[in-house]
Amino acid sequence: MIKNDSHMIYYPILTPNDTRRREQKAFDLGVPSLLLMEHAAMAVVDELEKALGGNCKGKRVLFLCGTGNNGGDGFAAARLFAGRGGRAAVWILNEPKTPDAKTNLQWLRQLPEVEIVNVASMLEAGRSLDELRRPFDAYVDALVGTGFRGKPEGLLAAMMAVPRHFTIDQPAPVIAVDIPSGIDGATGETPGSFVSADVTVTFNTPKPGLYLTQNREAVGKIVVADIGLWPMMPWNSDALLLEEPELNCETLLPSALNRLKMRSVCAHKGDNGRVLIYAGKMGMAGAAAMCAKASITAGAGLTTIACEKEIIPILQTLAPNAMCVDIRDAIKHPPAYDVFAVGCGLGQEEETWGNILKLWNPGKPSVWDADALNLLAKHEMKLGEKAVITPHPGEAARLLSWPLEKIMEDRLAAAWALVEKYDCEAVLKSDVSVICRMDDDGKPKYFLNTVGSSALAKGGSGDALTGILAAILCDGSFLDDAALACLWHGMAGMIGEEKFGQRELTTDQLISCLHEAEQWGKGEIPAPKIFR
Repeated sequence: MIKNDSHMIYYPILTPNDTRRREQKAFDLGVPSLLLMEHAAMAVVDELEKALGGNCKGKRVLFLCGTGNNGGDGFAAARLFAGRGGRAAVWILNEPKTPDAKTNLQWLRQLPEVEIVNVASMLEAGRSLDELRRPFDAYVDALVGTGFRGKPEGLLAAMMAVPRHFTIDQPAPVIAVDIPSGIDGATGETPGSFVSADVTVTFNTPKPGLYLTQNREAVGKIVVADIGLWPMMPWNSDALLLEEPELNCETLLPSALNRLKMRSVCAHKGDNGRVLIYAGKMGMAGAAAMCAKASITAGAGLTTIACEKEIIPILQTLAPNAMCVDIRDAIKHPPAYDVFAVGCGLGQEEETWGNILKLWNPGKPSVWDADALNLLAKHEMKLGEKAVITPHPGEAARLLSWPLEKIMEDRLAAAWALVEKYDCEAVLKSDVSVICRMDDDGKPKYFLNTVGSSALAKGGSGDALTGILAAILCDGSFLDDAALACLWHGMAGMIGEEKFGQRELTTDQLISCLHEAEQWGKGEIPAPKIFR
C-alpha cells in the first residue's frame, strides 16, 4: 500500500544503502534529520491507532527500542502515542548511540506517565524480563532497522521474542518500524530469529528485503510513508537522484494500467495484433485454452492455437474465439503472427522442440513458458532481446542448473543470470515476481511485481499470464510489457479473491476479472479491500 500514489505509475525500490545515501543528500540540502524522525514516528502512530481500532486512549502499548535511529523512531512514536492518550511502556535495549535517538529519549523522559526500562541494566541487576510480563494491547518493534545484518543474538533476540512470548490471551497487533527486526533489508534473509509484524511502516521507499524474504507473512501489510522527502523524489525533482544506485529496481503501481493502448474508433481485428500459441496436448488441452482465452480477453485481435489435431475439437469448445490449426500444417505453412507464445501444456518430446524452432521467428516478440522452458533447458540457446521467459523457481533451477535453494535465496541474482544466459527478458514467477532485463548500459534493470494474491497459487494461473503478456506485446504500448502483464494479472487475482474466494478462484474467473482490474487501475472503481 502506497499513500497518495494516484498520479504515479511506478515506485522505486531502494536498498538500505541507497536509502541512506538519498537521506544524506537531503540532510546536505538542509533537511533536519530530527524532522524526518518526527514524521516517521507520526506515520507509525497513525498505523498503530488504526490497529487499535481507531482510538489510542487508555490502550497499553509496549515500544521495544534499540540503540540506533530505529530506536529513536520508537522513542518519538511513544511520545506521540502518549500525546493521543495512550499508555506507553518503553523498553530500551540499552542507552541510545545516535544523536537523534538520544534527543528523543531525553524528550520522552520528560513525560512521567511513560514507563521506561533499560533492559540491559535491569538484567545486570539480576532481574529478568518475565518480571515485566503483562498484557499489552499492541507492540511496536523499533529494535533494529534496515541496515542490520547478521544473526540476532543474546538480549536483542530475547527482546525480539517478547511480542510472541508475552501474549496471554489473544494475539496483540505488532507494528514494525521500517522493517521487522531480524529481516535483512537488502536480501530478505532471516539467518536467525525475527519479529512477525502485522503492519510494517517503511519510510520513503520500500526496501527489497520486504518483498524478497521467504517469510513474507512476518512483514504483514506494508505501508510506505512519506516522511517529508517525496517532494524531492525523482518524479517531482532531481534533488535526490543517485548517480549510481546500488539496485536499479522499481515496482509498477495499479495506475500503470492507464498505459494500456486505447484503440482507434476505426480499429479492426488486424490492427490489434495476431498471437500464435503453440500449446496443449491430449490431457493438457486446458492449458492451451486458458492461454488463448487470456490472450483474447487482454485484447489480442486474432489468436490462433497450433496444436495436435486430436485436441482441436476440445479447444474449439473451450476457447471458441480462437482459431486452431493442426501443428503439422502450421510448421509447413506458419500462420502470420505478431507475437509467438509457446509452452503451456505442450509436452517435452524432442519432436516438439523441432516444431518450436520451425514456428519461432527471433525477430518478433515471443513468450516462453512451462514445457518450452524445460525443452530450452535441454537445448540451451540465446533467444534474443525480443523474447520473454516466464519460469517459476523450479523451472529456473533447471534452466540455470542451480539448486532450488539458491534460486530462492537470491531471486534477483537468479533473474539476472537467466537474462545473461539466454539473452532475453526474464520473469521469475513467485509470490513476488522478479522481472529483469538488460538496460542500455548492459546492467540489470529490475521490476518487482508486488501486487497479487495467493488465490493464484494453482494450475492455470501461469497459462493466463502467458496469454496476457502475449496480448500486451501486440500493443507495444509500454516499455516494460512483462512488468505490466504481471501487474494486470496480479490485480485480477486480488479482485478474483475478493469476488470468488482465495481457495475457489478458477483461471476462467481470473480472466473474467481483467476488465475490473483495468477499471481499478484507471480509477473508475475502488481497489479491492484486500489491497486497501
